[in-house]
Amino acid sequence: MNNGEDQAETIETRGDEHHVVLSADTNGDGKPDVWMTDTTGDGKADLYQFDTTGDGQVDVTMVERAEEPGEDRVVVDGDGGHPIEP
Repeated sequence: MNNGEDQAETIETRGDEHHVVLSADTNGDGKPDVWMTDTTGDGKADLYQFDTTGDGQVDVTMVERAEEPGEDRVVVDGDGGHPIEP
């Protein structure tokens, strides 16, 4: 149940380290269950992780690998948050 009090946190990104750009509590249990991460340091999210079951573990991971956003999105399921290189 969503009580209208979704929480989100934004963090400025710098350099080439992995930075969580946004995390959000979408189901109202007080814990983040969606994470958007900038893995390249360009200030844009390219790694998306979701806890779809509410158990605190990442269940679905999506990564952007294209030059243009949305053209090459790879979904890796059940990988614990670590995308597998093809």
